[in-house]
Amino acid sequence: MALKESKVLERYFDTIAPGYETMNSLLSLNLDQRWRQRMIQILHSYNPKTILDVACGTCDVIRVTKSRLPEAQIIGLDLSYGMLEVAKSNQPELLILRGNGVELPFPDNSFEAITIAFGFRNMPSHKSFLLEAKRVLKSGGHLCILELTQPENPFFRFCNSLYLRTVLPIVSGFFGRDKEAYEYLANSIRHFPNQKSIISLILESGFAKARYELQTFGVTTLFVAECS
Repeated sequence: MALKESKVLERYFDTIAPGYETMNSLLSLNLDQRWRQRMIQILHSYNPKTILDVACGTCDVIRVTKSRLPEAQIIGLDLSYGMLEVAKSNQPELLILRGNGVELPFPDNSFEAITIAFGFRNMPSHKSFLLEAKRVLKSGGHLCILELTQPENPFFRFCNSLYLRTVLPIVSGFFGRDKEAYEYLANSIRHFPNQKSIISLILESGFAKARYELQTFGVTTLFVAECS
């Protein structure tokens, strides 16, 4: 992602922050909650005690995680001031920081798990984020990436592309009123690498194991990686 695109996206998320969760529910027909719940279900099976949620937004993932893992220490990180302000106003007790996913402000071996929901696609460099995630994860730790993707099936891929060209601009534009940003968002989904390519990139970044699980025919994909 170019610096210009990154700034456009940061401005966009600042703008839509107050209605972000409502917009997600509308765009996903309320399936986004189910997708997050599945990620946390898998995370729960590892029972991590220290968790970093990158691109935490309004902290919807953190809220669900705390309900399933109440004893875990969870830190949220996001680049958008607007998103963090909304999160803090709703839950002042949350531990959240402003920061970049490709330059994580933590020492090596800091966390037993990292989650990122719908933020991996927007990283300036996918590889840089993966390398940083591996650096701050403890040995045996897990990375869970939930991301909007293109379905593997040609028919569902066509339907998803049609949706991105029609419904997404209308709903996203209503909340954000930033044509440049939502056009980027739609294009970023269409051009996001396929599932097998992401798995290859994860393994190239030094993770010992990686797998993926399609959600809703591949409209979203959950990637799970284990640190060596």
